[in-house]
Amino acid sequence: MSRAIVRAQQHLAGLRVSLIGLAAVTGAVLFAALAPAGWRASASYLGGLLLVAAAFEFGRFNITLVARIAPKLTLAMALFSYLITVLALGLVLAASSPRVVVGRAVAVGLLTGLVIWVFSEILRAWVVQEHP
Repeated sequence: MSRAIVRAQQHLAGLRVSLIGLAAVTGAVLFAALAPAGWRASASYLGGLLLVAAAFEFGRFNITLVARIAPKLTLAMALFSYLITVLALGLVLAASSPRVVVGRAVAVGLLTGLVIWVFSEILRAWVVQEHP
């Protein structure tokens, strides 16, 4: 890989972190100020955002590690990571009390994290392509 592509990937990783940080601060302040539940909604939003970021990083790390060690098991690890992510999300949502967690704020946090992640992955895939 050329140095320019590696540098572009590093900048995109920084862009993803910056966008998630900006979304976290902006969303938390807006939910605290505008939502009837106040800081509870803000914490719920941040929890949803954190769940998405942790889930995607967990999957990316596992898939990358297995791809280096045993490339034939990459698909199996991707499916296993997806299963663990879905189970973890289900357990967190099932264990949360509606008196503590604001469901709509969690949903907005999940959706915001998902949009940022997909956007940054599209940009990363676009930059990586080299033409001979």
